[in-house]
Amino acid sequence: MWKRFIQFITVTLFRVLSRFFPPVANPLPKEPRLILIFSTAGIGDALFDTAAVRSLRIAYPHARIIVCAHRKRRTVFLHDPDVDEVVPYGKSPVYTFRLLRRFRRDRPDLVVLLNINPEVVPIAYCINRRALFGGEWRCGDYAYLLTHVIPEPKEGHILRLGKAIARKAGGAEQAEEMVYRASDAEVTAMKKRFSEWIDKPFVVFQTGGGRSRSWRDWPTKSYIRNITWLRKNYDVKIVLTGGWDNEKVAAEIEAACLGVVNLCSKTSLEETAVLLKEARMLVSTDTGVLFMAYATGCPALAILHHASPGALIGPTNRKAGHEVVELFKHEGATTGQLYGEMEGIRDEDVRAAIARILQRRGLTPCKVA
Repeated sequence: MWKRFIQFITVTLFRVLSRFFPPVANPLPKEPRLILIFSTAGIGDALFDTAAVRSLRIAYPHARIIVCAHRKRRTVFLHDPDVDEVVPYGKSPVYTFRLLRRFRRDRPDLVVLLNINPEVVPIAYCINRRALFGGEWRCGDYAYLLTHVIPEPKEGHILRLGKAIARKAGGAEQAEEMVYRASDAEVTAMKKRFSEWIDKPFVVFQTGGGRSRSWRDWPTKSYIRNITWLRKNYDVKIVLTGGWDNEKVAAEIEAACLGVVNLCSKTSLEETAVLLKEARMLVSTDTGVLFMAYATGCPALAILHHASPGALIGPTNRKAGHEVVELFKHEGATTGQLYGEMEGIRDEDVRAAIARILQRRGLTPCKVA
């Protein structure tokens, strides 16, 4: 109730302010000096936003691009070569005060809202109410503060959302590839940590996503069957990744498939990115790690539910050798039937896709002694 009351007061306050100081658009600058981008949502959303950042970098090669990202997820943009600086965002008034103090003094020519929480909009309005770009689907009750309101594009790949916003802000047409570059120091550190196997062929299995949409996850027994098949037919190491909410599944897989390397909850996002960079391939459902594979160039097998299909979140760069195995949508399927449906993913489809990726990576079937 308190949160809703604060939101009501904030919305009302800024409606009054916008009457006296309306968000009137300035002409789009040909050579902006400073572009401020807000991206404050999850890891997957941040990776999607790197494609839009790339679009703006191509269009404005001489501009200074600063990204304001959630303090716990800013690592994505710290590894984006198109970003000049990353500043942290948090819901505390301290972060708001710091942002306003800095960017009211050093006002950006363009302020671009990508994947954000709606409470970011009033802050961005205070920074520059004459060049504020955002999607109406992300701005909630604050869309009236935007100088450029972008309607949600029609159905298509999820990258279309950031692309539409970037294009309105003058970005280039190219906004189809996510970007993440691990540093040489991070690679060296991981090779030292896992020196006994990291230079040998290995395959990463992401053991699921978060609990909120667990219907997208592959059943544990499916992991076990297919990891057993893979180890029997290919001379590769199996590495398990995941977060704290995947520990139970990873432990069950480890117990059934002796010899796998269980790194669930044992690597940071930066370290996981290095693993993907060095791996022969990734097997994952709809998770942030899947998008990290797209961004790092690691060939990935995406095992997807029909409610989160390849047309929406699949790979856009086919040259990287990605594959998609998607659950067939039966006629009459409803939301209440989503849980448990991933058991319908056929092992033969998964194994054929794995074999194709490994063949492209120079690995052929062999009997392991």
